[in-house]
Amino acid sequence: MIAVGAVAVLFIVASSSGGPSINAGSPAPNRSFTIDAGPLQQANSVASLSGKPFLLWLVTTWCSSCQAGTQAMAQNIHAFASDGVRVVELEVANDFGQSGPDILSFGQQMAGPSFSDSDWSWGTASAKLTSTYDPQSDLDIYYLINSSGHIVYANSSPASTMAQLLQEASTM
Repeated sequence: MIAVGAVAVLFIVASSSGGPSINAGSPAPNRSFTIDAGPLQQANSVASLSGKPFLLWLVTTWCSSCQAGTQAMAQNIHAFASDGVRVVELEVANDFGQSGPDILSFGQQMAGPSFSDSDWSWGTASAKLTSTYDPQSDLDIYYLINSSGHIVYANSSPASTMAQLLQEASTM
């Protein structure tokens, strides 16, 4: 009976691990996406962004934290640009099955005039990128990636973590 219980616990732990954990210091896994607007329209994968630091940010277009985060980013996009950090905001694959606006409508509404900023690109994550970078299906998660393609900082909800994110970006 104890052996059955131990096996059940091991199965639950193994099946709830979500997916690969990506931590600071790790190389950023190369996954694909589509850029719909912004200066990086030739980019189609994480590796294609190497050579310059960038923020890879996954959002759902229906969540209030993502809306607030996009508005906060609009107020701070010039600080990222002055630190040489590009922002790539991607809608998770299929918006996690919820209905929300497409990423372009979302960006135009939430970012206002900053939507067209030359350091901010908008697109859609592939299913593989979404599952790799967001295995727990967080609604709003980001990774700060240095010019050599390593993750230097990861967090969520930039509306509430903007001070920490700006501090990390300033060290790039």
